[in-house]
Amino acid sequence: MTALVAVPLAGAHATTAWAADSTTPFYKSDQEVIDYISTFAPLKDTAAVQGYPVTGQDAKEITLEDVKKTGYTPDQAVQDAQQMLNGFTSTPDAENFGTEERPSSKEDKDPGWLGNWDAKSICGQPSDLLAKQNHKLTCGFVGKIDKKYPVMKTTDRVPGGTHLTYVTNVSIGTEEKEVSGWKAGGKLTFNASPENKGGSLEGSFEYNQSTETTKKWASVDEQRRDFSVPNDVAGAAFQAHANAGWYTGYIVQKVDDTDAKAEKIVAIPARVLIQAPTDDVPLTWVGRQT
Repeated sequence: MTALVAVPLAGAHATTAWAADSTTPFYKSDQEVIDYISTFAPLKDTAAVQGYPVTGQDAKEITLEDVKKTGYTPDQAVQDAQQMLNGFTSTPDAENFGTEERPSSKEDKDPGWLGNWDAKSICGQPSDLLAKQNHKLTCGFVGKIDKKYPVMKTTDRVPGGTHLTYVTNVSIGTEEKEVSGWKAGGKLTFNASPENKGGSLEGSFEYNQSTETTKKWASVDEQRRDFSVPNDVAGAAFQAHANAGWYTGYIVQKVDDTDAKAEKIVAIPARVLIQAPTDDVPLTWVGRQT
């Protein structure tokens, strides 16, 4: 059997139900996969989310040291927030208390100005409720890319010379939740079923949209995808890569004490999955030598 030649965009963007059979591109390294997906779903080096990233956050604890090790400092994050997010410029005539750095993503409560509310809860509060407490709040996320196009699911390894046909589809859950201070995101579910070859591969994950998103992810109807492992390859698997990136940075909150005419910014370490802003297809399927 002749090794497959990877053709950019092969089968990647058709969304018609039972589209014509598409040959899944096959790659020998992670970098080849990244280079391929980058041609149609490029990722920014720095990304921002306007409002609290209510979906798509890493469940693991992210420490301040974790973020600083990437070279991304709270000071740089504040500068990026001022350029990429609305509401982070200085308040005229307010005393500036600087940036309050939190030690980890778990330390997200403000015992002082915000009455010990956690970041998610306080960012979701209506502005009129905050105003009654003489406060004004703007929330967002800024981060640097740390992992492009993560693998969301991998099939079992099969030997060289194997040919399988998978039926794949993707569904996007609710993308918008109109809550004050929360940015649009959503939940994606997908599966791949090998025809006449056993059980299906299923997966799901949550994601966010950046301030630069121009195309929202859409559900993808059923498609047939041919997955062939060349004879000269010992073994390979069928992989689903998110057309997204993990960004490590900070949830930033600009807090105004309107009564005392004071302001500060809170920087909370975080890691967030953000979709590629200019591509409406959520997943790319590839064959990967293992």
